[in-house]
Amino acid sequence: MPQTSPFDWLDAHGDDEPVIDPVRHVREVAERRGASERTAVPSLVLASFMPSTVEAVADALGAQPTWGGVRVGELDGSPASISRLAVGAPASVMALEELIARGARTILIGGAVGSLQPRIRIGDNVVPTGARREEGTSYHYAGPEHAATASGPATQALLEAARNGSRPVHEGRVWSTDAPYREVRGKVARYAADCDLGVEMESSAVMTLAAVRGVDIGLILTVTDQVFDPAWGNIFGTPEFDANCADLAQVMLAAARKLIAAGA
Repeated sequence: MPQTSPFDWLDAHGDDEPVIDPVRHVREVAERRGASERTAVPSLVLASFMPSTVEAVADALGAQPTWGGVRVGELDGSPASISRLAVGAPASVMALEELIARGARTILIGGAVGSLQPRIRIGDNVVPTGARREEGTSYHYAGPEHAATASGPATQALLEAARNGSRPVHEGRVWSTDAPYREVRGKVARYAADCDLGVEMESSAVMTLAAVRGVDIGLILTVTDQVFDPAWGNIFGTPEFDANCADLAQVMLAAARKLIAAGA
């Protein structure tokens, strides 16, 4: 049997209605667990892949656990929630689908990125406004002609908050890949020359999901490693990494406050 490629994955073979509807699925699981009255989440959701970021946001919100791993609290008198995302495009998009099914409409995501440019240093922040699509998940939502971009109020609020912070911030395109151990040197050099800022695993899929579902999603990424450097300097597993992730939470909270003030 011939293998399909990402360019074939949108072929529904005559019926494009999904078997699993996220709204129905969330409702069914909640009912089975006796939590149907607690499925809704606030319209404003903060989320992150890093425990240090999640805990710092949860503390600021005074967030309490609710169903499905989401914690709900308040920011400036408005309801807001915090959720932990699993790393990688498939898992993060699945979790975001369920958050959207539960009522999320504006989502701020804190993540991590490896720098492709010497001027972008460990500890800086990157706000992606576009993403190179080298993950598989987004192709189940939109064809290869779709450009993964983020320019809405969530992205703008993150940019403004980051610029008012203490760390350098960079905006532009990132490279999203499913295979971090296949970030080969030839691609790194080529994509750096194309002015991609960094490499990570989720942005292009998240941006594509947002476009398809009609929600506003913005991302901010802390720089954790230097992919442009053959020695691959990195801070994974260090106190510096945890501190940077906690600092990222403060930028996300500042952006959330701007969105609340604007009526998000």
